[in-house]
Amino acid sequence: MRLLVASTLLPPISGGAEHVAWELAQRLAETYDVHLLTTGNQKCTTRTGRLTVHFVNRLPLLTLLYSTVANPAVKAIVGSMQPDIIHSHMVLPWGYIFRNEKAKKVITCHGSDVFPRKRYPRRFLLDRALQNADIVTAPSKWLTDYVEEEYDVSCTTLPNGIDTQVFAPMKGISTRKNVILYVGRFVARKGIKELVEAARTLQEYEFWLVGNPKTSTVEVPCLPNMKVIGFVDNLALCYNQASLCVFPSHWENFPLVGLEAMACGRTIVATRLGFSEYVEDGRDGVLVEPGRSDELIQSIKYLMEDETIRTRLERNAREKAMLYDWRIIVNRYRTIYNGL
Repeated sequence: MRLLVASTLLPPISGGAEHVAWELAQRLAETYDVHLLTTGNQKCTTRTGRLTVHFVNRLPLLTLLYSTVANPAVKAIVGSMQPDIIHSHMVLPWGYIFRNEKAKKVITCHGSDVFPRKRYPRRFLLDRALQNADIVTAPSKWLTDYVEEEYDVSCTTLPNGIDTQVFAPMKGISTRKNVILYVGRFVARKGIKELVEAARTLQEYEFWLVGNPKTSTVEVPCLPNMKVIGFVDNLALCYNQASLCVFPSHWENFPLVGLEAMACGRTIVATRLGFSEYVEDGRDGVLVEPGRSDELIQSIKYLMEDETIRTRLERNAREKAMLYDWRIIVNRYRTIYNGL
């Protein structure tokens, strides 16, 4: 089977959707001939085993240009490999660009591409792409329901995966007893304002923020107990060093950071919309309402002051995360491909 996976960006310059596409492509290449189409300044095609990466120029208005005047570059790649299946991560641009291809088409919606409600002409492009797909998937149940209701297409829930061997408890790494860890972008939707309010109130704890401050849209104040670490190569080490991880996003699709922290044996405090896809409140984590800094502060204090409860949640968190190991999730993708 020849599989073409399309993702606009690849790690490390990427978000969750692109990270999922890259991890999936590498693992599928163990059994399929996988070609990965992405954008970049590289002029060459790279090949590792059964995985081949093709680059096209990164242009503005990707959907419009690569479905019209710049389409020959994409057509040349598709024509050279003649894929049996094309899997587009994010509806736009690739779902629309490949809408008329003869190969079977899979589109994975990742949230920001279809939510919230889109207006014309973007809505027209989304409708055309989704209606021409053979299979549409989404990582979360709530997004699956939204896509089916809003776009009138059948959608299958297929969660994202994590590498539970990379994200795991580390021997010889001591936990900092007063460290609260946040991993993510510094934008309002991620609950940064609520996190800052928690740091101001809970001055007895140290708040570590991991993320790229250059992409910040919210000013993070200089507080004596708040440390902006920036981008790190070894996230698993940060998770292992923290006493508690907090993710106060206003909404998420199927956030990987929560599962990564849980796989490292950390208790998380997170918001319901998105994290409730895999967190059972009070069993393997604690859920709060978005935008409620008072609930966030109360939950942090409760867990930091009771090590017995935190230890129980940590054990259950690791068990839950194991259910989303990539080895399990990739087999579900193989089932879909083989069915097509």
